[in-house]
Amino acid sequence: MKRLLLALPFVLAACDRGGAVTEPGRRLAPGAPSFLINPSGTVVVSPKNMRGWAFYNDATDVLCADLTCRMVVGPAVPPLGKGSAELATPTAADRRALILYDYAGTRFDSFTELSYSTYRQTADVNNILAIALQFNVDYDLTDNVSTFMGRLVFEPYQALPQPVVSQNKWQTWDALAGRWWGSKSMVTKGGVVVPNPCVQNTPCTRAQLLAAFPNIGVRAGFGGVVLKAGGPWPGFRGNVDKLTIGLGGLRAAKTTFNFEPSRGGGNDDDCDNADSQKATAADHSKSDKDRDCRESEREDESR
Repeated sequence: MKRLLLALPFVLAACDRGGAVTEPGRRLAPGAPSFLINPSGTVVVSPKNMRGWAFYNDATDVLCADLTCRMVVGPAVPPLGKGSAELATPTAADRRALILYDYAGTRFDSFTELSYSTYRQTADVNNILAIALQFNVDYDLTDNVSTFMGRLVFEPYQALPQPVVSQNKWQTWDALAGRWWGSKSMVTKGGVVVPNPCVQNTPCTRAQLLAAFPNIGVRAGFGGVVLKAGGPWPGFRGNVDKLTIGLGGLRAAKTTFNFEPSRGGGNDDDCDNADSQKATAADHSKSDKDRDCRESEREDESR
């Protein structure tokens, strides 16, 4: 079985609500990025083939391999498949993320769709928390400045019209129709440092963001699509699934990421267990499971 998690190249940065923003550790940063490493259509992301994604501790700048970052069955009935990705932040200092090192250099105005679904298992003071969608951002892809400028952030409570972020319920968000904010108050545009009008206290619609920064996009040198919990969110546990990223123009594509605990969408060890089970004439279900796992594996290997 191929394990891609530890071999993954990606760039990561910590972005806190009201806290410091730090550039990712250079020891984890790769060289030139890939662009659109996954095809159009629905892509299953599972522990056996993460398809370029990785769980990450966004507070300590290391990979996350504990139970605060995992693929699970459910909860309830996910919008796609049988499972989802789960992130938990037990303490106020915790930051957890699921990150895809891709889409580097993509202009923000080239996105035709940015949608995803979340499920909030826990309650919070204002009942507004749900996993955020973020990008490592460059406010002007046409200048020669490529320093780290923080993250561009959409949080579900910033959807329009103003929503109720429910507990124990799957909800789908249209991020392009919502409001966005940047994690740094001073950014570079045209080679000049300028104030960022789109910060957390004054988030901007897509139209406002593009009016202020016409050439904004995913950072070219160290791009990244980030699904994140924390900042500070003590006691939070939530899930995310069915992230769809659509692009127009010369590189038109539409990819939907289906997060699952196994390739077949069942329990984490379904296929491994099927390997060791011998089907008999009286037990067709095991034979069916084994065949499904093998077909799923061949499909993954061919992509």
